[in-house]
Amino acid sequence: MNVQKALVIARKRLIEAGVESPELDAELLLAHALSVNRLRLLVNSRQKLADEDIKRFERFLDLRRRHVPVAYITGHKEFFGLDISVGPGVLIPRPETEFLVEASLRAAEGVESPRIADVCCGSGAIAVALAKNRPDAVVFASDISDAAEKYTKKNAIRHHVEDRVFFLKGDLWQPFEEKKVEPFDVVVSNPPYIPEREMKYLPEDVKHEPQLALNGGEDGLDFYRRILLNVQKFVKPQGHVVFEIGWNQAAAVGKLLEDAGFCRICIAKDYAGFDRVVCASRSY
Repeated sequence: MNVQKALVIARKRLIEAGVESPELDAELLLAHALSVNRLRLLVNSRQKLADEDIKRFERFLDLRRRHVPVAYITGHKEFFGLDISVGPGVLIPRPETEFLVEASLRAAEGVESPRIADVCCGSGAIAVALAKNRPDAVVFASDISDAAEKYTKKNAIRHHVEDRVFFLKGDLWQPFEEKKVEPFDVVVSNPPYIPEREMKYLPEDVKHEPQLALNGGEDGLDFYRRILLNVQKFVKPQGHVVFEIGWNQAAAVGKLLEDAGFCRICIAKDYAGFDRVVCASRSY
């Protein structure tokens, strides 16, 4: 069997399984099985496959047919121009979250050696992207899960920012309080924000991701409330808070920020035109 024939068979199986992007997924999985990039795979479409390559590809296909996300199978996902290591236990970085990174970088403009906190950091994708794009920044990344600690540290080392990205394990501000961490110029967070009643309607792929990182409580706003409850201790007088939000949460999160004493609230939309990021300042 050659590459071309393997892809035809794989696409058919993935279509039958109801996978959304069967062609792309088949190519990514076969490239991963052969340890080559997708372009090289397509250029060498008549390359014969060894038996062990076919078996490895079949194993990946079986996982994908059960709606295990491609990123969990390959172990990585591109985010903000970086190759981020991911796996079960952490959310897979989404393209729309790049808007959160961009807004956070804008918030840190003009600040010399900014101190940044990434609360609910997951894989560390945001923290590492910020550190890579601001070589003078120090980023404290916190999360409650063991998987988040594993992947954040791995990604920091992978992208040579382990001397400026520090992981704190604990629930929201708890580890910051325990370690008496000094305030930040920018607090950024992509917290769980899906309303609990909507969890059962998530796509099958997303159901493989950690529910702890998705479930935002009854109205989806629990984690914004909890972060903002003690945020004043951790944001400098001229500092900013930057949140990723659900498509219909801008007004509600903006009101929570106002009630917490923040101003200059602005909204950024994502590629699809939906509200995606809320940014606010502690002072005018």
